[in-house]
Amino acid sequence: MAAEGGESKAADAPPAAAEEKKGEEPVHEPPAKKKKEEPVHEDIRSKGEGFGPPPAAAARPSKRVVAVVPARGGSVSIPLKNIKELAGRPLIDWCVRAALDSGVFAEVFVSTDHDGIQAVAERCGAKVHRRAEHTATSSASTESALVDFAAAHADFDVLCLIQATSPLVTPEHFQEAFAHFERLGADSLVTAVRVVRFLWRVHPETSEATPVNYNPAKRPLRQEWDGELIENGAFYFTSKALFDKEQCRLGGKMALYEMPEHTFVELDSPVDWEVVSGLCQKHGHHTKA
Repeated sequence: MAAEGGESKAADAPPAAAEEKKGEEPVHEPPAKKKKEEPVHEDIRSKGEGFGPPPAAAARPSKRVVAVVPARGGSVSIPLKNIKELAGRPLIDWCVRAALDSGVFAEVFVSTDHDGIQAVAERCGAKVHRRAEHTATSSASTESALVDFAAAHADFDVLCLIQATSPLVTPEHFQEAFAHFERLGADSLVTAVRVVRFLWRVHPETSEATPVNYNPAKRPLRQEWDGELIENGAFYFTSKALFDKEQCRLGGKMALYEMPEHTFVELDSPVDWEVVSGLCQKHGHHTKA
């Protein structure tokens, strides 16, 4: 999924395993069946029960947790994508409102280089960090924007990176993910969705196809295995100690928070926009007027 700054939010598939030596047949045993664990997340919206009033804010964590939403003005695929209207609201409003209503964060910032995005962010209720120009180019990494932000706003115990292109996050997601992060004593946390898909790769020279995660001779039934966990890039938690040391969103002892499959979306074309708009109406966080 393409994220702010042109960086891929998540690969379409897990990294390919190391290439087998030439002439050797890869061995792929079907994943062992195990009792499926319920994800940490429980979201009534995914069950079609409609929307109620905004959730009561959770008790503020004892740690100072600060959120930042990188939103540069030079998006390539869709001009000013971060403030383009999606289901009646600017794109960044969806994740900013969810973060504010979660009660997890001491402050919620939008990091931008654009006056128009700053104005919209402030109307959404976020504070604004004016990011350095070199962190807002099409080739700049999201990590460079985080380093720039942390240098100016060092007063945090945990930093949360929220992707503007993840409009389907809800306050409950932040609450549950942070509780999971704390319960495990983790240094960082990644969000992911579970997909039951058979993955393949094609050799770049021979064009020979090989399965990645199953044995075709022992093709499992979908209900007999847990599928794959795919990073959806919705948000990340990183302890200050880890970030100061590594300047990377993930590392140390890592936790994973599983989200509903509908949260793995693309926003790179007009068709994507129409599809996600419908998902926001059903699954997105709606606040009372």
